[in-house]
Amino acid sequence: MSLRSLTVRRGECPVVDRATLDVTAGEVAGLIGPNGAGKTTLMRAALGLIPHAGRSSLAALPPLARARAAAYLPQGRQVAWPVPVAALVALGRLPWGGADPDGAVERAIARMGLAAHRDRPATALSGGELARALIARALAQDAPLLLADEPAAGLDPAQQIRTMQVFAALAAEGRSVLVSLHDLGLAARHCTRLILMDRGRIVADGSPAAVLTPQRLAEVFAIRAAHADTPDGPLIQPVAVLDANDPKI
Repeated sequence: MSLRSLTVRRGECPVVDRATLDVTAGEVAGLIGPNGAGKTTLMRAALGLIPHAGRSSLAALPPLARARAAAYLPQGRQVAWPVPVAALVALGRLPWGGADPDGAVERAIARMGLAAHRDRPATALSGGELARALIARALAQDAPLLLADEPAAGLDPAQQIRTMQVFAALAAEGRSVLVSLHDLGLAARHCTRLILMDRGRIVADGSPAAVLTPQRLAEVFAIRAAHADTPDGPLIQPVAVLDANDPKI
């Protein structure tokens, strides 16, 4: 996916302001930033779901080609009908006419640990189970790019880690993932690259260590955080909110 000067305005206010980035095969790119930074709007504009200026390689595609090129997991987790989990996941095959010659649906169900729930009505699932079912639906699409907006929200710690491991496995298979996250620790440990947004602009793009510096955490999030390196990756834990008058901000 390639974005060039992507801009979305709400009236005169730029919600996304001249965003330029590429998401390439083999990476899990974490999109981070405070509430209102423009993360969700950037994803939706990149997919051509809302009006925008600038260029998105995805939005330039015809609808069917776009659906085959990118799977989108939005924040909303509403299912209106009591369809079985397996049928819900199978909706991911619609861009392919419902065909599933390679078993993408069953593979997605297994990856998200939903085999025991495959025949349950989706409306009877817990919040975390439904979140995993919707992730599985996106995985079943079997697209080379996955855009996931806050997929870890509402999941317990084990499922958060497993979900990020699934994304890492997709990257290892040669696909690409752009995932919006609020948990900076999860982003630091599991993303190969972080894209930091603030007030509609991309203000940093690089490795977790290069992006999550004390100065940027203070300037963008107004927090102080504890950092540690472990055999399982870097740990970052916000520990204090900084006063708006603090000279570090």
